[in-house]
Amino acid sequence: MNKIKNTSEKILETYKNHLDTGLNIGAEGNISVRVNDEEIYITPSGINIGDLDQTQISIIDIEGYVKNKIQPSSEIDLHLSLYKSSKDINSVVHCHSQWASTLSCLRKNIPPFHYMIAEFGGKDIKCAKYATFGTKELAENVLKVMKNRKGCLLSNHGQICVGNSLEEASHLSLALEKLSKQYFFCLLSNTNVILTDEEINEVIKLFPEYKSRH
Repeated sequence: MNKIKNTSEKILETYKNHLDTGLNIGAEGNISVRVNDEEIYITPSGINIGDLDQTQISIIDIEGYVKNKIQPSSEIDLHLSLYKSSKDINSVVHCHSQWASTLSCLRKNIPPFHYMIAEFGGKDIKCAKYATFGTKELAENVLKVMKNRKGCLLSNHGQICVGNSLEEASHLSLALEKLSKQYFFCLLSNTNVILTDEEINEVIKLFPEYKSRH
């Protein structure tokens, strides 16, 4: 019971924080946490964030079987496909944040205009091909661009981030929103300078040490 309460409380706190920070409004977005090999906690479908309580968090297994009669998010396939792709992923955070959603409508990858792009595992942040929300096609499109990455844009939709923990995935969603806003304004100037492959690869190599110091 304590495990259920603690995990549900953490998800609820994070979800409502996303409402406060503008990452989502209403019933937008979804969050999940892999507790162990048999249980994944995921936000429910169709409930406004402000109305949600910890008893309404859905519990499913890795195949999507619902264990507590709470209907999970419509993006269940998206979450499960990411968990199945890597044992290192223990949390998934999907947001409809303003700036990431804006860039997603341009259907372009975010290049290494800033060295913090490296935090996401590569030299750019990719934009997954468009597919209708809640479909297996969307899950497949996201998997294609998330190999060895921790976040991406979803064309005409929003953003998604993964982490070893809920804290990491949530932090990355905020970081991706910040980078999206910065890059949007760089695009307006039409004079942004992109780091070379050599420069961004050097940052990627040094990033584990950088994270340990900051």
